[in-house]
Amino acid sequence: MSSLRRTITTRAMLLLAAIGLLATATSLGLVTYEMNKFLDAQLQEIAVNVGPGDRKDAGPLLESEDEDQLVVRIWDRSGELVHRAGPAIDIPWQPVPGLSNVTAGGQDWRIYRWSHAQHDVQIAQTWSARHEIALHAATGAALPLLLAIPLVGAVLGWSIKRTMGGLQRLSAEIGRRSVDAQEPLRPVGVPAEVAPLIVAIDKLVDRHRSALEAQRRFVADAAHELRTPLAALQIQTENLIAADLPGQTRELADELRDGVRRASYLASQLLEMARTEGASLQKRDDVDLAALATSLLADFHPLAEARNIQLAMTADAPCTIQGDRDAIGKLIGILLDNAIRYSEAGGSVELGIVDDGKTCALEIVDDGPGIPEESMPFIYDRFFRAVPQSVEGTGLGLAIAKSAADRQGFTLTHRNRNGATGIIARIGFGNTVAPTP
Repeated sequence: MSSLRRTITTRAMLLLAAIGLLATATSLGLVTYEMNKFLDAQLQEIAVNVGPGDRKDAGPLLESEDEDQLVVRIWDRSGELVHRAGPAIDIPWQPVPGLSNVTAGGQDWRIYRWSHAQHDVQIAQTWSARHEIALHAATGAALPLLLAIPLVGAVLGWSIKRTMGGLQRLSAEIGRRSVDAQEPLRPVGVPAEVAPLIVAIDKLVDRHRSALEAQRRFVADAAHELRTPLAALQIQTENLIAADLPGQTRELADELRDGVRRASYLASQLLEMARTEGASLQKRDDVDLAALATSLLADFHPLAEARNIQLAMTADAPCTIQGDRDAIGKLIGILLDNAIRYSEAGGSVELGIVDDGKTCALEIVDDGPGIPEESMPFIYDRFFRAVPQSVEGTGLGLAIAKSAADRQGFTLTHRNRNGATGIIARIGFGNTVAPTP
């Protein structure tokens, strides 16, 4: 496990050191070239101008720029010019010995005047020659730095991306984790500074899981404990109704029986919800969807017949999916139960299996009242009921179905039918489809 700060700092320092060496080498090369050229010209100027005589009688000379040439003037004690060399620039005599500055011929000059017993000597050099050397030195130092700016950005970006690659892999692992996963996150290949955060997240997830598990156990225990007294109460209510009761008392007894039945159904739904949300996917079977749907339709036939609902089934092709057979059966059963209960008497419920060769889906279509569009986002919430209150229900069925579908990686959606009343409930099995031999 590497430190993010140490990794980025070390690579940045190494990169800056390499850039510094490159800048030094470039500056040294440019300044050396310019300085050699200038000093070679000065050597030539000195050699040509030593002693009296005319430089045009000299042999082949090096090529040199005018600004690198020296203006040399020598006077004798009588004030007569005895020697001149360099560009034909009239630079006035400087009254003060030593270094001075003057402007002549449209240029700035640096002048040195020296006198001895026989002669007065004045040598001038253009400031532009010195500026050129300084410019080359600055260019040599700045050019590598300017060129290194995008290189620094690229190298640092690559370094940070590579260092943060562990976080990206960890994020992908978290995204793939099931809600039932028990093993802690592994801080492998992530920066050392992030490891404490991962440990804290693991502890938070453990506390959250413990709280949820306690809640599930409470709901399951409460529902389980309620089933026995409710069952006894329902038996006693049935016995009461079987007795010879006057009209008003019988009506009250019927209402009592209906209330007990609803309470029993709610307790069963709560227990099923606790089992569904707390269970983990332990097995994956090859499930023949058509065969399972046919068996479920047979189970729901008495309920449909009692409500005068026609059941039908269509299948594009045989389809085998992978999943927990019992959980899939409960999921489809909840949707069938809803479709039958909320369809109008004399209506129909159609179960269809759609297979496009790659994915498989199951659709249940009813002709009930439908669901208001503004209620669609909340239909999978616990105890939410968007349908007419005249139909018995607890508001837990779709919440249980959604939990079961999510746990197995299926998609559950509901939408209103186009051009007719009713709902289309669809279970998408995605990549879980296995071809039937």
